[in-house]
Amino acid sequence: MDAAAARRLTSRRSVCSFPGVVYTVDQADAVAKQLEKFSTCYVHQLVGQIANMEFWLEEAVHALKVADDYPARFATLRDAQREWVDAHGTRVSKSCPACRGKCEFEPEEGWKPQPPSRIDSGELKRVRIRLKDAVYRFALRGHRAGLLDEAALRAACDRVGTSVDAADLEEQAALEVE
Repeated sequence: MDAAAARRLTSRRSVCSFPGVVYTVDQADAVAKQLEKFSTCYVHQLVGQIANMEFWLEEAVHALKVADDYPARFATLRDAQREWVDAHGTRVSKSCPACRGKCEFEPEEGWKPQPPSRIDSGELKRVRIRLKDAVYRFALRGHRAGLLDEAALRAACDRVGTSVDAADLEEQAALEVE
């Protein structure tokens, strides 16, 4: 493909836009949301989810890995886009809010595309914390319901890199004594 053909392909209004939230965050939030539901459901519903605990732990571990690997994936994406834009002289046109076509006030050749935006590190940290907390609450709920022993609770927490709060175990022990 010659440079002129590449410019024609990329000068059309993009159908591949990337709104605010990125897959990495969506995926982590979706898994966390499910696990948060499980930590408040009835025991007869919880037992089925505990039976599938390995699946849910794998989902959480995978979502954490996706979040951890995001900076490297983003750098690859950014560099590839920059190389393409530079090598092909890519130009894009902005959409006119009035007619929704090419803006008549912009340069004929269009604009050099903006580089992609990275997810804020604070957002990645937020989803990591939410996931770990959701796994903890899910496993703790299973432990409190008598569906997981302490070793299984600790193993679940270890899988996602979190720990068990001793106060939660003491609270459970106090309930068992009564």
